Amino acid sequence: MSEQNEERAVEVVAQNNLGNTVRASWNFSMDDVNANIARYDAEAKEALRAAFRWCIDPRHPMAKPDFAKRVGVSDNLVYRLFTGKYKDAEGNAMAPSKELVRSIRNFLELEAERYQAGKTEFVMTPSARVVQTACRIARESQTPVFLVSPSHIGKTWALEHFTRNNNHGRTIFIRMRAASGLGGMVRRIADCCGVSDKSNTADLIDRIKHALSPDTLIILDELHLLAHTYRKGSFHNCMEVIREIIDEVGCGAVLCFTILDGITAASQKELQQLWRRGVHKFKLPLIPTIGDVSAILKHNGLEFPDKELVVTVQEGRSRIEEKPYEVIRMVAKRDALKAITERLRYARKLARGEKLEWKHFITAHLIIEKEGEPEGDWS
Repeated sequence: MSEQNEERAVEVVAQNNLGNTVRASWNFSMDDVNANIARYDAEAKEALRAAFRWCIDPRHPMAKPDFAKRVGVSDNLVYRLFTGKYKDAEGNAMAPSKELVRSIRNFLELEAERYQAGKTEFVMTPSARVVQTACRIARESQTPVFLVSPSHIGKTWALEHFTRNNNHGRTIFIRMRAASGLGGMVRRIADCCGVSDKSNTADLIDRIKHALSPDTLIILDELHLLAHTYRKGSFHNCMEVIREIIDEVGCGAVLCFTILDGITAASQKELQQLWRRGVHKFKLPLIPTIGDVSAILKHNGLEFPDKELVVTVQEGRSRIEEKPYEVIRMVAKRDALKAITERLRYARKLARGEKLEWKHFITAHLIIEKEGEPEGDWS
C-alpha cells in the first residue's frame, strides 16, 4: 500500500470511529424523536430534525454536547428537547424558544458552508436543473419519480446540492451500496433516516416508516447497485420494500439509477410496481451537453471555445498545438463530466492565482493524458 493510500485508510478508520462515538452521544432514534416532538410547531420540528440528521451524518459528525455549546444551551436541555421532557417548574410541557430555533438554523447554515468549502463548487447546469426539477416534483406529487442517467454526468452532485439547500429536516439523501441485499439496504435507509439499526429487518422497516412523514422527500441514489447480489430475487424484494415504505408513508421519492442494459426489462419485472406508480420519469443525456460544459466553463472564467481556436503550449522542447473544442468534445464523450472538472481544477492550480486561460487547461489536459501512457523501453 502506498503512503498516500495508507494515510487515507487511517483517515477513514478514524472518521468511522468518530462517527460511532458521535452516534452514541445522540442516544435516541428518529422514529422516537418524531413522536417526542410532535407537539412542537412546524418550524421547531424542522430545525430539530435537520440538526439531528446533520450531526449523526458520518460525513460531518458532531457529538450532542458539542452541538449544545454551538447553539448556546446545555447538553441536558438538548436531551430534554429531543425526548419530549422539556417542562417548566410546574411540570407543564414546553416548546423550544424562537431564539433557540433561530440559533439552530444559523448553526446549520454555517456548518453547510464550512462543509462545502473544501469541495468542488456546484454549478447549476441544464442537466442539474433537470435533476432538481425531479426532486421538486417528487416532493409536490408525493410519488416516486425515476431519474436515469449514465455515470459521471453530474447527477449525484446535483442531488447532494438539492439536499443541502432544501433540508429543513425533510430531505434525506441515501446512497446505496453494492451487494448489500435487502437487510443491508434497510439498515442503510434506517441509518440515513436517523433510526438505530439495533432491530431485525422487519422491525427496522416499521421504524423507518415512523421516522418519515408525508412531507419528507427521500432520495435513493445508485439503486442499480442493489441488483449486484448473489441472492435470487433480492433486487425484487428491495424494490417491494421501497414501494411499501413510500405507499404507507405517502412521501415523495426520487429513485435514481445509472443506465443498465436491462433496466427496461427490469421495469417489466422487478420494478413493475414502482414503475407504474412513477408517472414522472427523467432521463439525463448520455454525455455532457454543450450547455452543461458551457455553464461550468463560464463559472471558471472561460467562454466555450470556438471550433477553430488553436492553443499552443510548450512541453519540454516541443511546441504542441491543440484545439480546446476538440479536446473538450473528446473528453466529454470518452470520460464524461468529472474528467472536465478535474482538468479545470488542475488548470487553476497551474494558473497560480492568475486569470485562467485555455493554455492552462490544455497543459493540464496533456499532463493528465500522459499519466496514462506507459514508459517506453530502452529503445
